[in-house]
Amino acid sequence: MNKPRLIFIFLSIYIVAAFGWWGYAHFRNSKTINDLEIENSKLRTAADEILCYKASTDIGEELKEDNFLDTIQMQNYFKEKYNTLELVFIDTVNPFNGYLIRPKEEAYNKLERETNISNAKLSRKKWMYAGEGLVMIGLLIWGILWVYKTFEKSIALNQQQNNFLLSITHELKTPIASVKLYLETLLKRDLDREQQKSILQNSINDTNRLRTLVDNLLLSAQLETNHYEPLMAKVNLSELVNQVVDAYAKPRNLENRLIKNIEQEVYITGDAFALESIIINLLSNAEKYSDQNITILLKSDNKQAVLSILDLGIGIADADKQRLFDKFYRVGKEQTRKTKGTGLGLFIVKKLVKFHHATIEVKNNHPNGTNFEVSFIV
Repeated sequence: MNKPRLIFIFLSIYIVAAFGWWGYAHFRNSKTINDLEIENSKLRTAADEILCYKASTDIGEELKEDNFLDTIQMQNYFKEKYNTLELVFIDTVNPFNGYLIRPKEEAYNKLERETNISNAKLSRKKWMYAGEGLVMIGLLIWGILWVYKTFEKSIALNQQQNNFLLSITHELKTPIASVKLYLETLLKRDLDREQQKSILQNSINDTNRLRTLVDNLLLSAQLETNHYEPLMAKVNLSELVNQVVDAYAKPRNLENRLIKNIEQEVYITGDAFALESIIINLLSNAEKYSDQNITILLKSDNKQAVLSILDLGIGIADADKQRLFDKFYRVGKEQTRKTKGTGLGLFIVKKLVKFHHATIEVKNNHPNGTNFEVSFIV
């Protein structure tokens, strides 16, 4: 695991842990505040109970001095001086000797109400913190995972771009060097007509290869920036497939390897240049990964036309099928890959198929190999 990933994982763990600790501390503070409110209510009631002692002493002194003529006068005096307490007479014979001083009942009721209210508030806060905490921690984890996936994609894309630069450099240099060698051979040696013809044909093939590569680069850029404008018209797909396959096979000496099974008079609405690019890129892909026969099938019904290009090569793993049409993506490890390519061909195919409102599927060929199946609406 490289350094950026380690730093990202460490920061993510720290953020989640800090958020969890903050939530726990917030909950504890709320509980502490609730306990203090209840304690404060209890202290007020306790203060009234302490006041009862003072009131008892005071009333006792007043009774010794015979300051009360009756219980009504005594009650009025008490109410005026101790409004938070109540005076209860418990001896009907001699109430001056049988009385009780205590906090009013409403003080205890108030304490109970305040305690219940505080506990209810704390309970609501618990649920509120739990709900908000779960939502926030969920969003936080989702954000971290999204950032991590984006981070991984960025690293993968950067690696693919670097691989693309290496591949494109090789793909450009090889035909240029080959054409240069052929031209130098023609200049330095006297060759017979057949040898000259062979060298010139090889030069043309390399030039066509270079042109195809440049066309793919330009087309990829246009598709990426949405600047490609297809010229849609009625196309005889049967004729187009035959022409493109023959033109592809001849300079590469593939006539004996390409097997055509093409239904005649299949028409679709499409862009001839884009359709040609789809066929060429699929043929090129099949040729790279198979040294055996390649089959081109075209069939149709009243609803759709299906173009299939099947090879008997090494096949494609299910894991690679998910990313096969990504830009710059190539099957296998870059260090050990032996096949040529830039990772643009299937990306272009996918984009152009989408322009035609068609679909493309990658299936396993039997007994081995790959089947690229493109379905067009008729």
